[in-house]
Amino acid sequence: MVVTLFKDNLSLEGERVRLLPASLEHLDGLFKASYHSDIWTYSPSIINNQDDLHTTMRNWIMSKEQGLRYPFVIIDKSSNEIVGSTSYMEISLQNRKLEIGGTWLDPKVWRTRINTECKFLLLKHGFEKLNLVRIQFRTDSRNERSIRAILRIGAQFEGVLRQDMIMPDGYLRNSNLYSILNTEWEDVKTRLERYMKKEEIN
Repeated sequence: MVVTLFKDNLSLEGERVRLLPASLEHLDGLFKASYHSDIWTYSPSIINNQDDLHTTMRNWIMSKEQGLRYPFVIIDKSSNEIVGSTSYMEISLQNRKLEIGGTWLDPKVWRTRINTECKFLLLKHGFEKLNLVRIQFRTDSRNERSIRAILRIGAQFEGVLRQDMIMPDGYLRNSNLYSILNTEWEDVKTRLERYMKKEEIN
């Protein structure tokens, strides 16, 4: 049943990363990982200081209690350090769908296996354990790096959500929408496993 998504102890683990439910005990590690302005160029939220992070965590907890989001911290197993965060969000149990989003990583682990493995773990759990029929992704239509990463895993472009979000500077953001369906998962799974094997060798 999809409802198992909301167990407080839901964690996912791969060869390189461990995804743990985000909580107040992770604040220091999250702040250390988030203290890079490059992370927030296209983000609808910005963490500039501890107050910003406390506000973000309170919002995460509130959304989790409402069944709308399940936030994770990303642990790099090679260093045992927090290197970012990602979430299940826009959760619709009755329609067996959700969004993987709110993802950010410390620049020191950009272009490593970590992001690929995070997506693999979240997609695998979503389709194989939660019995979802659809998982979607959104990104700023200007964010070419994120667009390439989403297309690389095999998600299908569906269109542009015009003026989808108001950014911190007042900019009206258009968001590109992508999705993977349960009928496409096996092909995407094979693709991600191949990428991870290659990235591990490199």
